[in-house]
Amino acid sequence: MTVPDSPPTSFTVVAAVIRDHAGRLLLARRPAGRHMAGLWEFPGGKVHDGEAPAAALARELAEELDIAVEIGEPLTFAVHEEAGLRILLLFFEAAILHGEPRPREGQEVAWVSPADLRRYPTPPADAALVDRLAATT
Repeated sequence: MTVPDSPPTSFTVVAAVIRDHAGRLLLARRPAGRHMAGLWEFPGGKVHDGEAPAAALARELAEELDIAVEIGEPLTFAVHEEAGLRILLLFFEAAILHGEPRPREGQEVAWVSPADLRRYPTPPADAALVDRLAATT
């Protein structure tokens, strides 16, 4: 008799698509020593148990980039499975209300035009959204 594989551990991650006045998009580069170090991503982070996704995103952006944001409409989602993990990634539009992005956890940030998005290597879960946003130029 075979024992079925245990289901993957799953968690939810939220990320923001933030545009500046010139239409550029905010990306953050994962710092050295972290999973997927060196890749660029839309800023955000993990949702805590019992936390609403929009609240989690506002919290993560305040903690990581020292900005206050207004969370807008959900844009899309992605599911990524890797090494026994299942990650549900929720992307939201967001607008900065106060502050300038100031990295607080060792990451770099960049404002990137949609036309240049594909020049920045991103995690696989971000690929479809990058393609969609890059096509709007």
